[in-house]
Amino acid sequence: MASSVSVTRVLLWVAAPLLFGTLVTQYRDSLANTGSLQCAALSLALWGKVSYPDSSTYEASISSYWSLQEASLSPSCVVKPTSAFDVSIAIKTISFVNIGLSCDFAIRGGGHTPWASSANIEKGVTIDMSAIKSVVFNKDKSIASVGAGAVWGDVYRTVDAAGLAVIGGRGATIGVGGLTTGGGISYFSARKGFACDNVANYEIVLANGNIVNANSKENADLWLALKGGSNNFGVVTRFDLKTFKQGKFWGGSILYGDDASPALIQAFSDLNKATGYDEYAALIQSFSYVSGGVGFVVAANIEYTKEGVENPATFQPFTAAQPQFINSMRTSNLTDFTVEQMYITTTFKSQLAFLQSAYSNFKSISPQLSAVPNLSFSWTIQPIPPALTSKSAPLGGNMLGLDPSEGALVLGLISATWDTAADDELVYRVGKQFYDNIVSEAKSKGLYNDWIYLNYASKWQDPIGGYGVENKKKLQAASRKYDPSGLFQKHVPGGFKLF
Repeated sequence: MASSVSVTRVLLWVAAPLLFGTLVTQYRDSLANTGSLQCAALSLALWGKVSYPDSSTYEASISSYWSLQEASLSPSCVVKPTSAFDVSIAIKTISFVNIGLSCDFAIRGGGHTPWASSANIEKGVTIDMSAIKSVVFNKDKSIASVGAGAVWGDVYRTVDAAGLAVIGGRGATIGVGGLTTGGGISYFSARKGFACDNVANYEIVLANGNIVNANSKENADLWLALKGGSNNFGVVTRFDLKTFKQGKFWGGSILYGDDASPALIQAFSDLNKATGYDEYAALIQSFSYVSGGVGFVVAANIEYTKEGVENPATFQPFTAAQPQFINSMRTSNLTDFTVEQMYITTTFKSQLAFLQSAYSNFKSISPQLSAVPNLSFSWTIQPIPPALTSKSAPLGGNMLGLDPSEGALVLGLISATWDTAADDELVYRVGKQFYDNIVSEAKSKGLYNDWIYLNYASKWQDPIGGYGVENKKKLQAASRKYDPSGLFQKHVPGGFKLF
């Protein structure tokens, strides 16, 4: 028998159209731009799960965003569902209210994307998924079912205890939902592919409130669209992730002085091979400029996921490079390694001369930011070899548009952290200038690649367009089929839209 609480919610939902149809008509002009009516409807339909400014629940949600830009926004209310059923009610309520007036909403998973309005909203409604975070195995532990509001630290603690792993993020506080629907690069990606390639099933709430599954046999076109298509089709409430056996492995971070940069660029170029790439190797290499007189430093986050192997030949050029200030290399588990962390991204073919030129450009442009207090301005490069991109097709494909025949690629990320809004314009301008310089040179040398990694993209970039014309058409077709009213295109401003 259904609980009294569930019955009450259903009755409230049935009554809501009668009550709010009248309110929409009477108060449209005064409420159209505030989200107040939407919040009132949600409060009735989801009793006790809607919070307002000045409440502790609301403030806890807003203050937990990764970037100050996101935390500076003030939605009219925050909805915190605890089940797919709650999400269904929320979407039905929002859809109904939007018949009478237009009010936008945001969907927040881990809240890690840095630019404002990506997962929060000024006025309107923010749906905070953080309470839906369970991690449960199926009977034979071949699948870990993960709530869409979980962060990867939640997941890894559970799978580590079982001697297993899943393909997921490389930071403990990164959200499962955003990373996975945007592609997702893992320490294991050269062995297993992108995170989205390893989702057996998505549970998703559509624009009409229906809760459906998307997998290779059921709503297969939606399953494919969600493998890179982000938040354009509904609200994913559960990811069924494929597991695999994995014990402890060797990894950690090394912080170098800038004198090590030439050797590290050479080592990166030698590692990122079109053929013969060591599939157990994972690397994030960052060149950084730190204000306050610190200057240039280099950091390498290194993981080698073959159990029982320490300091393999693959990584010895990195472990030998000097000078080193900090070295945390050790053998540990997945949970431990993910506790260690303006985005603009670009992709280009791997070529030593171009890497050296881009590094020189980074060094020449960074001192423009010397007066910005507490600034860290970084250029991060990661290998995207055919060993990684070739894994997608056997797993059902994805929407990312990467072709293994393109050879070894380099994923470049320009990022920065700083303290004050007064410096925003300068930091953004210098970051964009560096990006423009890299792209211009890559294009002139025939090294530029159209792929833009959605999870690193800045607000003004077009990662969906970078997937290719045919893949974009497939995504648009899925949107028309599963969201014919365009709710997630017209009323969810965060993310990257299809139309």
